[in-house]
Formats: sequence, structure tokens, C-alpha cells
Amino acid sequence: MDDGIDNPARGWGSFFLILLSLVVEGFDLQAANFAAPSILEHFGVTRAEIGPLLSASLVGVLIGAVLIGPLGDRIGRRTILITCCFTYGLISLAAAFATSITQLMALRFLIGVGLGAVLPNALALAGELAPRKYLARATALVGIGITFGGVLAGAVAAWFLPTHGWPSLFIAGGLLPITIAALLWIGLPESPALRQRGAEAHRTSGVGAILAPEYRARTIVIWIVFALVLMVVYLLTGWIPLLVKDQGYSTATASWIATASHAGGVLGGVIASLLLVRRSWSVVALFAGMAAAALALITLRDWGIVGLSLLLVLVGLFSTGTQNGLNGSCGATYPAAMRASGLGWALGMGRIGSIAGPLVGSLAILLGLAAPRHFFILPVLPLLIACALAIWLARRTAALPPEPAGAPDTTPHGDTP
Repeated sequence: MDDGIDNPARGWGSFFLILLSLVVEGFDLQAANFAAPSILEHFGVTRAEIGPLLSASLVGVLIGAVLIGPLGDRIGRRTILITCCFTYGLISLAAAFATSITQLMALRFLIGVGLGAVLPNALALAGELAPRKYLARATALVGIGITFGGVLAGAVAAWFLPTHGWPSLFIAGGLLPITIAALLWIGLPESPALRQRGAEAHRTSGVGAILAPEYRARTIVIWIVFALVLMVVYLLTGWIPLLVKDQGYSTATASWIATASHAGGVLGGVIASLLLVRRSWSVVALFAGMAAAALALITLRDWGIVGLSLLLVLVGLFSTGTQNGLNGSCGATYPAAMRASGLGWALGMGRIGSIAGPLVGSLAILLGLAAPRHFFILPVLPLLIACALAIWLARRTAALPPEPAGAPDTTPHGDTP
């Protein structure tokens, strides 16, 4: 851990708290996806109409990421994390008592605003707690918390949806972040780099800094890659439970299969994180290409429940590995003074893709997509484009040089000669 945290044990404890905050965020992000079949039945809406509900929180995430997330570079990452966790927890509790699909959509939007501000600040702070050599790895590893939160949401859904209905997921999604906010308030220190920079943070953060000439081309390409990959991730996570149930399986079985895909994502996130030290964008390209191949394989035939489950685990492994690789690679592209801004805007632009993901699924259903397995051809082209752009970034972005622990992180990283 960096010297910015004087006590190494406290540094690891802080890292663990950040990880927990993202586990809870992952739970709340996926809660509506797992609750979707029960919500359909409760409110009497069609499958095509569920897309807007699944996208509502993602619209909020976009706004939170680009408008609130970058404030962490100025007023403190700790402040943003605690405030947003507590606030979206309260709103999630209110969502459990929604009386209409419109009301639920509005509350999910507000939850998304809080979620959007948490992720870039959590990733940025985790990177500051690690030695510079392992910045990309640390940022990606803590991002696995999002995926693990999806696994937790799937397990809760499988156990409680049949007996307690969809509100049980939102109650859990409210109590958990409120608890985490209290733990963060007790045990999480403020960003060491922010304490050292002081007023300088106001001059070196924000969208203007990440669009400066030396960063502009890479920033725009990063935004496109985030949008493509997050569109794929949320298309899949939003529709897998519904597609499995449409093939005649129970709600619990659909939840467990989707949970297995998330579990594969945890493994993929770990593998991608371990590979990120020197070849960050190349790892993103590799995982995006493998995710495209696994999805194309699903469309070839009817694999049955066992074969489909195994393939969906691979899809989760490679698609989530791509997403975690993106988080780590993006964080390592920018110096600490603008890291929350870089991550916040990348995640915000990525949310354009994540908002489109569930809606693409609704459009495909309305246009008469045939067998459910054909649905999985939709994400292949976006992943191949993301793969090509990641290769371009790998060639343009220099490998990060090791930096002694405690050294200030203010030097821009130039292009590879």
C-alpha cells in the first residue's frame, strides 16, 4: 500500500471497505434485473415494456458519474462515497413500496444517480492506496466487487423471490448500503493524494483536463470502448434471466443460471486484473475477442440447460473480465489529480451504452427475434469493435513505469514512441 496511508493494516482495511462498497453497488445495480420476472407478473406489464425499467437506473448512473463523480477530485472521494451510499440506500427502501411501474422507474433512476457517483471515486481511491506499479491491477481488482454483488443479488433472488417477492431485493438493497456508509464513515480515510494537492486539484481535474491535447484522442476512444462494452454487459445481465425463463425454466432456475454467469464474471475479473500490470489495454482486447467468440458459439445450436449454463459462465468470465480490464486500464491512463474525472466521464459515457443495452433487447423482441439463443448474436459486433479499439489504445498508450511508494502521482503518461 502507498505511504499515503501511514498504517499498512489501515490501508488494507480501507481497501476492503472500498471493495465492500462496490459489492453493495453491484447488488443494487442487478436487483431490478433479477426481480424483473416477478415485477412483470406483479404489475402486469409485457417483456417489451420492461426495458425502460431496467434502463432507468442506468440513466441515473450516467448523470451521477459525469456530474457528481468528478467532484471527488475536489471535495474528497470519502465524502462522495459515504453520502451517496447512504442516500441511494434510503431510496432503495422506498422503492420496495412502489405502487406502480412508473413510480418504481423514477425511484430506480434516483438510485442510479447515487450509484454512478460511487464507482469512479471508489476505483480512484483504490488506485491511490496501491503502489503505482500495481495501480491498474488494484483498480481492476476492487472493481470485481461490482460483479460479486451481482452474484449476491442472484443468490438472494433465488432464495427470497419465490416466497417474499420482488420487494425483498430492494429492502436488502437499501439496508446494505446504509450499513456500508456507516462503516466507511468510521474506517475510511480521505484520499492521501487529495490531502497533498489541496487547491491544485481544482486546476487539474474535470472534463477540460482529460480532453487536453495530450489526452484527447485516447479519452474519446476510451469513451467509445466503455459504451460498447457496457452495452453488452447490461444487455446480457438484463435479459439472461428472462430468456432462460422463456425456455420453460422456473424463476429460481433462471436466477441461479444468471448467478453462475456472474460467478464466471468474478473469476474473469480476477484473471484480467492479474494480467494488467504491464499490458493493460492488450488484456482488454483479448477478453473482448474471447467474449465475442463465446457468444457466437451459443447461437450455433440448442445446447440444453447444462451446455447453455457452461457457455454463459464463459460469457460472464470474458465480458466481465473485459469490463474490469477497462476500469483498471482507464484508471492507469490518468494521473491521480484527474483520475476520478477520467473514470467518471468514461463510466458516464459508457452508461449511454448500458442504457441502450436493455432497450436493444426490447427492440429485438419487438422485431420478432426468433429462438432465444439467436438473441446472443446481438453483442458480437460491439465486442469486436471494442477489441479493435483496445488494440489501438495498447499501441498508443505507454506502459506505466514503476514509481516508488509515496511519490506524488502528477506526471502525465505519454504515448508510446
